[in-house]
Amino acid sequence: MSKKGRKRGQLAVMVVCAVVGFLLAAQLRSVKLSGAADATNAARLETLQSLYNELMDQKDGLEDQVKQLQSELSLYREQAASGEAGSEALKAEVDKLEITAGLTDVEGPGVTVILEDSTSSNVTGDEADYLIHDSDLLSVINELRSAGAEAISLNGERILATSEVRCTGAVVTVNGRRYAAPYIIFAIGDPDTLYNAMTMRNGVADVLGQWGITVKVTASDLLLIPKYNGTVDYQYAHSVTPGEEEGEG
Repeated sequence: MSKKGRKRGQLAVMVVCAVVGFLLAAQLRSVKLSGAADATNAARLETLQSLYNELMDQKDGLEDQVKQLQSELSLYREQAASGEAGSEALKAEVDKLEITAGLTDVEGPGVTVILEDSTSSNVTGDEADYLIHDSDLLSVINELRSAGAEAISLNGERILATSEVRCTGAVVTVNGRRYAAPYIIFAIGDPDTLYNAMTMRNGVADVLGQWGITVKVTASDLLLIPKYNGTVDYQYAHSVTPGEEEGEG
């Protein structure tokens, strides 16, 4: 074999070795990356599982607290109905406080408001302009409150002064639970007043309708709004006892 032939053979062997080495290095790197990804996913899964367990423990604790409070409330109601002097007035006050605090199911006349995302053509370039947001729902709720609504629910969730209504991605969180459109609001109060407040010109329904968002308002003779399914824990606010204000400062 000539010198030129041997050189070509050696060059070919070197090229093959280089290619094999490159492939081995790439394979090792892929294995390392895959191992790192698996480790990262395992760590994330462990963290998510820990958070899930913690939330479930909190949920169980809150359910126990609700049961205890409901038991105490039943005891107070029994005492109020025992026939003692002033019991009727006390029972009426307890009933009123239950409704105000959202601790009991209520029914009565009112309106139903159904909101659905817009199906209009997107002319602004921003899809979010045609979706229902937490601010839209809060505008409807505030309008109903201003018109004298005595109890309000959103997709079955009783709305209290402490209820949160906020966007979380493509859905809305209400009382810690997530809901997607359509959003159905029940409001108990004078049907005519509530209906007129919602359908008045340049009102909240009219403004949302300009974006193609469907707002359907229907008066009803009887609506059922469920009680608040949770607890309200006050950490900072407390009642002021007589004479306490004078002692401050």
